[in-house]
Amino acid sequence: MVLLYGGGPKDVALLRNAMRTLSGGVGRQVALHDLPFVQSVDKCRLRAISAEADLGVVARAPVDFEWSLGLESWLQVDEQLERFCEEKGGVSFQHVNPASGPEIIYSTARAW
Repeated sequence: MVLLYGGGPKDVALLRNAMRTLSGGVGRQVALHDLPFVQSVDKCRLRAISAEADLGVVARAPVDFEWSLGLESWLQVDEQLERFCEEKGGVSFQHVNPASGPEIIYSTARAW
């Protein structure tokens, strides 16, 4: 499992923008670990890639992962993150990987 957590509505808006960028064409990539609000745990890296089809999450090294989805699936991930663009109390989470491999969860806290 890969857990993306924390950040306020502005940070989620940046993450959603990255997802929309990926939906713009096959071959686009975003290093999610390089986004300004991301704090990697144990130097873990996650590269999101737009592909011809949903390939899911693949480990390339012990702390290096690639998450490859088709264009339409990146739009779906963007839509799933929309509800986190408003301030709310408590812990809220969403599974966002529609493909194979480890689950990817976005959570408002380091819990789900």
